[in-house]
Amino acid sequence: MDYISNIGGHRDSLESWHDDTRHVTAQPDPLQLLQKLHSSLDPRTVFACYGKQLLQYLPLSGIYCKFGELELRWGRLKGIKLMHEVPVGDAEAELEYYLQMPLSIGEMLVLQQLEPLLSQPLNNAVRYQQMASQAMFDALTGLGNRHFFGQAFRTVLARAQRSRNQVSLLLLDLDNFKQLNDQMGHHYGDKALVRFGEIIRRSIRRCDQPFRLGGDEFAILVEGDVSAAVSIANRILQYMQTETLFNQQNVTCSMGIGAWQPHLNQDQLFNNTDAALYRAKSAGRNGYALAE
Repeated sequence: MDYISNIGGHRDSLESWHDDTRHVTAQPDPLQLLQKLHSSLDPRTVFACYGKQLLQYLPLSGIYCKFGELELRWGRLKGIKLMHEVPVGDAEAELEYYLQMPLSIGEMLVLQQLEPLLSQPLNNAVRYQQMASQAMFDALTGLGNRHFFGQAFRTVLARAQRSRNQVSLLLLDLDNFKQLNDQMGHHYGDKALVRFGEIIRRSIRRCDQPFRLGGDEFAILVEGDVSAAVSIANRILQYMQTETLFNQQNVTCSMGIGAWQPHLNQDQLFNNTDAALYRAKSAGRNGYALAE
């Protein structure tokens, strides 16, 4: 049976509220814990630090946290469950503590002392993660943005230089998209861009990275040779043919494919692939061309 306790407004399980003679052998240092929690801006690292510190004072097996869409886990989620709600920013995080045995009164007082310290570090980490995500991903399609593409492009080519891995670049452009936007409106155009982003995701593998460079221009960094990029291009063309949204407005896709070679730098590979894209458009669109 659960109840709402009068101490701190927490919702506790009766089984985890136990008056016995156990005492906390070590006294926690709240300032030290707070400093450790503030040392990272990764929500998972902050949460793991919180769990490790509590383990020094409580018979803890694990902790689960639900904060908006974020779910965090630390340790083993087995044992007696103790449920609390902790304010984090303007919202509340739902915490589930999993205990090896019921808490004594002294241990419960320790938890009440340390638990509020999680609020600000976790909120800072979540907000930082959100801002970082907004800086790296396109808000409409959820694909990487142009800034992220530049960083990822440099990283992939640097890794290829060291390991001689094969890397290919796929540049994509929607044909007749401006006509769709003008005739149907930007709301319909945005819907088409979102759907095209979904087609790209369905067409690539986990090792490939998709991006929206702006407007109706997209890119894919392909971990593999030209044949791997061609397979992706063919899948995209097949999915486009089955989309009523595109077929009704005669929207197709033109693509350029370029393979990295040791003598090519980032700009050269991009320019060669971009030239192939425009050859595909000049050849009648709705297809792809390979970089020379």
